[in-house]
Amino acid sequence: MQSSLHLLPLIAATAFLLFALILVHAIFWGMTFTIDDVHVRVRVYGLTARKVALSDIEWAAQDWVFWNEHWTNTLNPRRMVLLRRRSGVFKSFLISPPSPSDFLRELGARDIAIR
Repeated sequence: MQSSLHLLPLIAATAFLLFALILVHAIFWGMTFTIDDVHVRVRVYGLTARKVALSDIEWAAQDWVFWNEHWTNTLNPRRMVLLRRRSGVFKSFLISPPSPSDFLRELGARDIAIR
């Protein structure tokens, strides 16, 4: 036991690096955005991480604001969709679907105002 304690920092650093790589992969490649009958869902590797009720969305736009709940995987503001909620501490909900125009069109088909 005494002789293997010097490996503990190496094991901890390796575990941290592995966690960081999994997190980066989850954010940039594992995160998807879907619309179903009741919610807009943020999914990570197929599991729902966050959902917003369609009835709680006041309007949607291809825009961004500084103070928001941020669920994006890009830094490009042209790929971001802002969902303005009616309730909650953070009323602005920012996501980045692969095709923002198609995503907004689908929200518009579900009677959500598009700006």
